[in-house]
Amino acid sequence: EDMPQPLAKLCKPRSSVFDTARRDTVLSIKELLENKINAEEFFSENHVTEGMGTLLTKGFERLAGKADQGIFLLKQAMGGGKTHNLITFGLLAKHPKYRTSFYPQLGKITNDFGEVKVVAFNGRESDAPFGFWGSLAEQLGKTELFKDHYSPLKAPGQTAWENLLKGETVLILIDELPPYLFNANSVAIGDSNLADVTATALSNLLVAINSTGCEKVCLVITDLTATYDVQIDQIAKVLDILQRETSRTAQPIEPVNMVTDELYHILRKRLFEKLPNDSEITNVADSYKVAIQAAKNMGMTDQEPAQFMTRILESYPFHPAIRDLYARFKENQGFQQTRGLIRLMRSMVARLYQNGEADRIYLIAAHNLDLSDETIRGELSNINSTLNNAIGHDIFSNGNGVAEVMDKNADNHDASDICRLILMSSLANVNNAVIGLSIPEVITFLAAPNRDLQHLKTGTLDKLSTNAWYLHSDSDGKLFFKNTENLVARIESLVRAYAPDQAVRELRKRLEDMFKPAQGWVYQKLYALP
Repeated sequence: EDMPQPLAKLCKPRSSVFDTARRDTVLSIKELLENKINAEEFFSENHVTEGMGTLLTKGFERLAGKADQGIFLLKQAMGGGKTHNLITFGLLAKHPKYRTSFYPQLGKITNDFGEVKVVAFNGRESDAPFGFWGSLAEQLGKTELFKDHYSPLKAPGQTAWENLLKGETVLILIDELPPYLFNANSVAIGDSNLADVTATALSNLLVAINSTGCEKVCLVITDLTATYDVQIDQIAKVLDILQRETSRTAQPIEPVNMVTDELYHILRKRLFEKLPNDSEITNVADSYKVAIQAAKNMGMTDQEPAQFMTRILESYPFHPAIRDLYARFKENQGFQQTRGLIRLMRSMVARLYQNGEADRIYLIAAHNLDLSDETIRGELSNINSTLNNAIGHDIFSNGNGVAEVMDKNADNHDASDICRLILMSSLANVNNAVIGLSIPEVITFLAAPNRDLQHLKTGTLDKLSTNAWYLHSDSDGKLFFKNTENLVARIESLVRAYAPDQAVRELRKRLEDMFKPAQGWVYQKLYALP
């Protein structure tokens, strides 16, 4: 059997992974309109998900005048790839030369047309003087057509929209409408307000797109469910009406399907420029199969080795546990789903290559978090800040964390690996969240070529449970970190609260009570701690 090759040998990260300035670039529709996006670079790091493929195929069919469906609604939680999909579609509409190289299926659809006009409205531009309709008319070079709708602002009716769009081949992108409506609610227009007028204008646009003469007009709009609590009932109503109307006319598309392997494809494409061939990946997967088999033979796991190997073939260079653990905390309040995970993994990969760890490991696993990296600690704090005490005391504290001290004494990194893995499984903070891992799961997720599992289980796991302060276990024996101290911590605090002579007095009294001679047959006098 060929020996598996470590990560650093087989995978080459993109230079952008190490560029801290690049880590948080979130592109917006504004940059698309101002031609500030490097299309070459953008497409090289882009994976076509199933949702994106549907949007591009059906969207371009519409622009070619070959499809009835002209309105698409992108639905996903915050940071889930909606704007990213809008930008992809917009760039391909503007730059025909990338179409077939990026997504070959577009070849036959887009053969007969070149550059397409792209007009867009981003709800963050809350100060658009003539409403979103004025903004779209201006981009089409037809500001005049809507002159009766500017002062006072009033919604263009269906016919006005038809006059604007008739005979055009145009892609209209509307992003981030809820925050716009939120601001527009306080702008009075007669006895109504800008939010209501905007909703009417949008409803009329939806109808117009489906009418004769607009067969090559395509509209893509992002989710209308507001991601923040809408205090204002009336906004909720406006959004609700729009949501219903859009649902009737629009095809909903989910940019990223979180329960499939799309996540791994996105991460691979975004983070690495060179990946190994199939036989090299099979070698790595096979060596894990052997490790899992060994764990099974020792009765430490009931994981099926062959099944585990298949999962690695799908997830390489990521450990299959990553998706399972990520699924637990992706619903956390304020966590940006795909974007947040890409950011975390980008920081993890950068550290693994910088600190030499990538020369020793075969997969990027959940426990490969370098907690000495401020960025990584910051990301974890974003996901769930309640576990900062647990991290500081039990896992990482510049050499003084419980796990770090245990590792130093044992001359390995078992305790830190176990703690970081359990930490990743404890990050969810929504109702009825799954948290924690059973001991067989911990063993399965840490099993790797050349790893001593016997010592991991008997030496380290047992010791941790008597030393860590924030490690708890539930009735099913799952271990998890929580922001409250456990029994060990409470006893230690109690011990520390006693002064030495006070402790001796207490102990002496307790021993005298316990061993007080009752019959006097064996001994008659007792001196406790003389």
